[in-house]
Amino acid sequence: MGLLDITEKELQALPALQQANVKALLNIRQALFDILGAFPQDNVIPYFYSCQQVGAANTIGQPNGLLGANSTANNSIRISADSAFIAMSIRGTSDGDYSAFMRQDASDRQLMNIPVNSNALVGTAERPGPLHKPLLMPANTTISVDFADLSGQNNNIWFTLAGFKVYNRKLG
Repeated sequence: MGLLDITEKELQALPALQQANVKALLNIRQALFDILGAFPQDNVIPYFYSCQQVGAANTIGQPNGLLGANSTANNSIRISADSAFIAMSIRGTSDGDYSAFMRQDASDRQLMNIPVNSNALVGTAERPGPLHKPLLMPANTTISVDFADLSGQNNNIWFTLAGFKVYNRKLG
């Protein structure tokens, strides 16, 4: 019997907090099965979360405005309240090189130790920049991204986390 093999009777016998934790682990386990192609269920769907630093006619503005030459900007991606998100890759496009620094706001967990050049981090739709270990983000998580232009010119940036939304399954 595996660690998460539990009968409905055993689950109901647990205290409420432990029941919630076991159900959350079972949801994550099932999501990973879905992503990897085993035991397909309906609680996982492909999804994209994006932010952008773009402007019309080379206008510079905050938030979400064009990233000016040699300037910096902060943007964010908010994971919706209806589901967790498993990021598998980073995709995007821009007018020039930039660096990005990502962190989770609630925990201030840094997802990199220094800003990373976009050429080393961001892939395209055809060749995504893989996250070598999927990044699990709970519902209502906010990811902040600090952008810094490296091109010396005004820069439009589109930045996307590609992965899977994981909805809670009704257990018991």
